[in-house]
Amino acid sequence: MHIFENTIIEFENVSNQELVLERILWISEDRSEVVLINIKDKKKMQFPYFRSYQDLIQQIEGGVARTHHIEPDIRLIKADEEYSKRHIESRDIKWEIIKSIVTKEPEIYYPESRGLMVREVMSNTGKQRKTIHEWIKKYWFYGKSINGLLNNYLDCGVNNRQYSDKKAGPKAEDGNEYIIRDEDKENFLWAIKKFHIEQGLTITETHKKLLQHRYNTGFYREFNEMVPIVEPEKCPTIRMFRHWYQNNFNKKQKYSARYGERKAEMNARAFKGTPEENVQGPGAYYEIDSTPADVILVSLDRETVIGRAHVYFVKDVMSRMIVGVNICTNPSWEEEMVALENASTNKVEYCKRFGIEITEEDWPCLHLPKFIVGDRGEHKSRNSNNLVDINVRVGNTPSYRGDFKPYIEQQFRRYNARIRESIPVSAVRKEHRERGDKNPENYAVHTIEAFSKLTILFVLEFNKSALPDEYLMTREMFEEKVELTPLGMWNWGLKKNLLHEMPRDLIRLKLLPKGEGLVTRSGIIFKKMTFSSDRGFEEKWFEQESVYGQKKVIVNYDPRNCSSIFISLKDGTFEQCFLTPKFNDYRDLHFNDVNVLMSYKNKQLKQLKKQRVNIEGPLDAVAESLSLSEKEKTSDAQRGMPKSGKFKNKRLARNLDKRMTSSEDAWTTVKREEHIQHVSNEVSSNSENTKRLSENTKMTDMQLFLMSKNKERRENRGSEK
Repeated sequence: MHIFENTIIEFENVSNQELVLERILWISEDRSEVVLINIKDKKKMQFPYFRSYQDLIQQIEGGVARTHHIEPDIRLIKADEEYSKRHIESRDIKWEIIKSIVTKEPEIYYPESRGLMVREVMSNTGKQRKTIHEWIKKYWFYGKSINGLLNNYLDCGVNNRQYSDKKAGPKAEDGNEYIIRDEDKENFLWAIKKFHIEQGLTITETHKKLLQHRYNTGFYREFNEMVPIVEPEKCPTIRMFRHWYQNNFNKKQKYSARYGERKAEMNARAFKGTPEENVQGPGAYYEIDSTPADVILVSLDRETVIGRAHVYFVKDVMSRMIVGVNICTNPSWEEEMVALENASTNKVEYCKRFGIEITEEDWPCLHLPKFIVGDRGEHKSRNSNNLVDINVRVGNTPSYRGDFKPYIEQQFRRYNARIRESIPVSAVRKEHRERGDKNPENYAVHTIEAFSKLTILFVLEFNKSALPDEYLMTREMFEEKVELTPLGMWNWGLKKNLLHEMPRDLIRLKLLPKGEGLVTRSGIIFKKMTFSSDRGFEEKWFEQESVYGQKKVIVNYDPRNCSSIFISLKDGTFEQCFLTPKFNDYRDLHFNDVNVLMSYKNKQLKQLKKQRVNIEGPLDAVAESLSLSEKEKTSDAQRGMPKSGKFKNKRLARNLDKRMTSSEDAWTTVKREEHIQHVSNEVSSNSENTKRLSENTKMTDMQLFLMSKNKERRENRGSEK
């Protein structure tokens, strides 16, 4: 931190909050001392004083004091030639008297030595001490400038005028003889700030409020409210108020008061330069933005009107070349991502998709810029930070400040005008239709593919058209006879070598948004879907439930299609993973569509779970009642049996139940009117349990016969062993 002679220092006077301004007159060679003089009041000029250089530096660095580089008395010090001629003789006389002593520094600043010098001048010139002191202080006060000795009449005149009680000039027809004074001007300023700027009232309404608040002579009560009494002949007129306003506020201030500071910055500020001043060549500075196109689209099946298209343009500032384009239905980072990818890749293949055959020379833009600026909408997304990875710096304009990217904004005006001219029937000509106006939706016929073709043709046309009249042609362009079209300027500026290229796959991966995936046995879970790859199975990612030791991985994905994702690996490469067969139905869907499906599923399940009590009610009720009745029947059937009896002959009973049930349920069953009334003695001879089972079961002769034969076979096999 350094200070110099004639530097003006402002000190913070906390005690009385007055402005303290002092000028540095002299600094010692070893920078130990400094001489200051107060320049606040020219009517009470003071002698200079010494101060520690380091103390002053500490105050400045600590914020207690600050330096100024604007000379407050520049009008006198740099007085014009006409003014100097009138007073130069008086100035030179004074200088001849004091110049011999004021140049002796630092002796002149010490009171003792200064007194001796002044007495010597007094004896030589006969001038009074007071006069010599006055001239010396003026010389110091005005920065040791000889013009400081001029007679200062610059502040004389209107500011010191004494007002009379009689108004000059002819009398007003309305009898108002009011004279504007300083307090009136303060009232005017208060009214402008309070009513015109803050509340947005007109000058006439503001004048009315001014009279009611500051020039009322009393109040009367009406409707239980105090109403001000104003005597117009004793108040400033609207003409006086308007005249003061016109003379004290510039165009920008007036515009700001009426439309707001933001619009004033756009439409009324002074132009300090243009964005192209520091642009050295193509690719140094791109602008990107989107706008609603003035055309209504229909769906791909042509059955539904889907509204206005949105168009993204990427424009090079130096050449005015449109280097990238994308047509969509809704603006978003994903759509801007497509426009950026289009700006940095070959256009021949892109145009061929729409049936347009071009050569690379027709649209030779396949590069990345050094710097790109866009809106806060898309560029505010964290995804825009990915551009840094491909050596592209990103800039954001403030909200509602389209003037910070003027070339792309002007491009949209020309584009929409050309579209309205090309397809006049279905073009949108008014943002808000009035009754009786044609509705362009009734005439919509263009799909997004057809409209994309028209937009590409417009870009090719524009890039070969003449540059605007205000384009500044340099001497170098003139000498090399450059064609004044965007395409000509682009080709000429390529020698600046500001463009750079990167592989298309890398650009796409860097532009894709990022997310976090979880590695599990079933695959990489991302957005509630699972993805896998052959490499993952070979390297056993899913068995280990980690990728190179990481359970969570960074995922790059294209929101427009959920069929696959990319995961970042430690070696800097990317592995493409595809949807597992479980989610085959979701292939080629937009991630937003998947979210809709899953949200619908979750909503339905949540609603059904709420109905669980009602849905499960019938089963619970029947089970409870049936359990009681079956318990009673079972108890009656087992009454008198030993506890171990119910565990005997389980296989026989199970087979009997199975055959009886399957026989009754068989498709060939013939229903009988009569049932068997007797029970076979052979089957019942072994067990009382079988007796009871036969008595309670409706059995056929054949069933009983088969059961007896099965028993014989089991007994024979036992005897053979």
